[in-house]
Amino acid sequence: MKQLKFIASALIASCLPAMTLFAGPESLPSGKEMKEVAPIPPPVCDWTGFYVGLHGGGEFGHSENKDLDDYDFPDKPWGYSESGAVAGGQFGYNWQWRRLVLGPEFDLGYMSLEGSGTEPNSYDPRDNIRGHTDGDFYTTLRGRVGYALDCHGCWLLYGTGGAIGANYYTRVTESVYAPFDSREENFNWGYTVGGGIERMICSRWSIKVEYLYFDLGNETNTGHTSDNGDFRFRDNTAGHIVRGGLNFHF
Repeated sequence: MKQLKFIASALIASCLPAMTLFAGPESLPSGKEMKEVAPIPPPVCDWTGFYVGLHGGGEFGHSENKDLDDYDFPDKPWGYSESGAVAGGQFGYNWQWRRLVLGPEFDLGYMSLEGSGTEPNSYDPRDNIRGHTDGDFYTTLRGRVGYALDCHGCWLLYGTGGAIGANYYTRVTESVYAPFDSREENFNWGYTVGGGIERMICSRWSIKVEYLYFDLGNETNTGHTSDNGDFRFRDNTAGHIVRGGLNFHF
């Protein structure tokens, strides 16, 4: 029995070198396997800095007239729709802290305020009291407060508000009863509020879509009649601007 155990042990010992030779030497881990490749972080959009750009779109709104000196009856406000194109340029500065983005923006351009209408319910049906509005250049000076939405911060949702000024023309005419022509052209200041969304499309460029509500305040013009003296009318124009823009960031 002891001889059998000795022979079995000898056979196992003699087979081990052959088994090792057959299996081959154990491969060592390569440098690539040992080295953990760190993921490359995605680029993060940075909104801080000056920018300049162009915008274009349209506007639509309402112009209203009010007889201040009881020229016609009934003496109540009346108005008409106005609309037109908007185009121009803007520049501003963004300051970013984490996801908060804020700064001023100034723009200058052209805004048509084309519209006209006839006063309803005149005392004399023959009356033809008409109002007319038109405009040319405009400017805004606003602040913007935004929030960078996605994980890369390349989408910016913002609100905006401030002052708007426009050079526009108002006119009220009467062609039948005591004819007169009342007109005025002034640069009026009012207010504007709105918001938009802007997308950084590369490190230097961004595109945006923006909505603004505006009110240009009141303007008074005077018409002179040969029989009844002077009559004053108060005009007001308010509306909505929808525009797209392209900005270059320095």
